[in-house]
Amino acid sequence: MNIKLWVAGLALFSANAMAATPVATWNFNNSLAANEAGAPALTAIDPMGTSGFMTDTVFGQTRTVYRFDGNQTPSQQAGLSVNTTGLLNNDNAYSVDIIFQFEASQSTWKNIFGVSNRQSDNAFYVAPNNLLQVWPVNTGVTPFTFGEYHRVTLTNNGNGHVTSYMDGIFQFDVTTNSMDFSAYSGVNPDRLIHFFADNVVAGGQNEFSDGRVAMIRLFDGELSDQQVGELPNTPPVPEPSEFLLMLAGLGLLGVIARRRQL
Repeated sequence: MNIKLWVAGLALFSANAMAATPVATWNFNNSLAANEAGAPALTAIDPMGTSGFMTDTVFGQTRTVYRFDGNQTPSQQAGLSVNTTGLLNNDNAYSVDIIFQFEASQSTWKNIFGVSNRQSDNAFYVAPNNLLQVWPVNTGVTPFTFGEYHRVTLTNNGNGHVTSYMDGIFQFDVTTNSMDFSAYSGVNPDRLIHFFADNVVAGGQNEFSDGRVAMIRLFDGELSDQQVGELPNTPPVPEPSEFLLMLAGLGLLGVIARRRQL
């Protein structure tokens, strides 16, 4: 047995075991299905029938992305949604990490995602000043550039505290229930998350831009600053359980056990 290989394998396992593990990952490899077994597929919001997959360059890599294509009229906006019932615990603690771009730079709000089933203007946006904002409170500090991919993350600790990051860099934290599922339980019993498509009732409609999304990751709980900063921009490596199976297949676990007996 090559001891260097054993040490490298153990180090990789330890790093993976400590990393944040999503409950669902959507890579848009010509499919809206999730990577994880049992996790639901995304549902397309595509009233005009013009959205679909395309090849694009994302952070220097050629890959397949999903382009959402609609109009600002609420009934014609495009995006995605997912039913989180059974995927997240029945509370408000979760984190969403998205790699996407908005194509247009109008001086309007642009919806990133919300949890009201499109029944409230309260959501996560790029504001008219091109900063991230959870309406109706704080904005971020780094301008969002259009026509370029960014990794945008929002974490919710479940007790009315929301934190936002862009490209792994802290933007703001704020006390608000705007991103709490419980705030909309009457109109969103399936705990839907809607991406990119704005609300269809109440004020502040028409806040939409066409765009492209390369990855969405959903976590059951609040990620730490360090975990957000360490999230990769590429499809995830095998889960720790898969790595353990790999180790077992190579006989490395037996080697570890024997070494402990020496």
